[in-house]
Amino acid sequence: MIRKIFFASAIVIAISGCTAMDKLAGMGVVSQQTSTFDNSTVIEVSPNSLYDPNSTWGTQLQLGAIWSSAYPEEVGLILSYNSNVSSGNAAYLGLTGIDINVDGKISSYKAQQQTNLASSAYNSVSKTIYTSSKNTVVIPYKLLDSMVSAKNCRIRIHTSQGNQDIDFSAQSIPGGKATAIVSIKEFMVKVESFK
Repeated sequence: MIRKIFFASAIVIAISGCTAMDKLAGMGVVSQQTSTFDNSTVIEVSPNSLYDPNSTWGTQLQLGAIWSSAYPEEVGLILSYNSNVSSGNAAYLGLTGIDINVDGKISSYKAQQQTNLASSAYNSVSKTIYTSSKNTVVIPYKLLDSMVSAKNCRIRIHTSQGNQDIDFSAQSIPGGKATAIVSIKEFMVKVESFK
């Protein structure tokens, strides 16, 4: 019996450790600021991992969110892709839209701007240049609420290299790393305190 309790405790600590490491790496971090333009409250959760059921360890695509009290009925989904020039994968990826399937009901949204492409300077330690691609798609806040409470929510992210299907409802990828839904739930708790 003690062995079972010890094993269960070790699993909980390991999963908590993965979440803590993500936060240290800036993934899934919820932040709040006040807009200097209109004094509105802006709450953001930085992009975090997603689970692609057709891949063993997930995908390089990530999802975050941003909300403003100036537009309380809307939320921006932050689509993100991180890579580097020596990985063998695309250095950049155009992120153009998202389809959302909440328990069988499908809706589609397109980005209203070009994907933001950025890169670091050459890193002499890792001998590469790190790259990132980001874009935001605006959806109704009620839809995000439906996404996190759904029994089965799938998303399809449209990219310049085709579509990628994601199991948004998955709380973690194999190995225990938490996915974006976990940090988006934390984000929504903070947003609800301002609504």
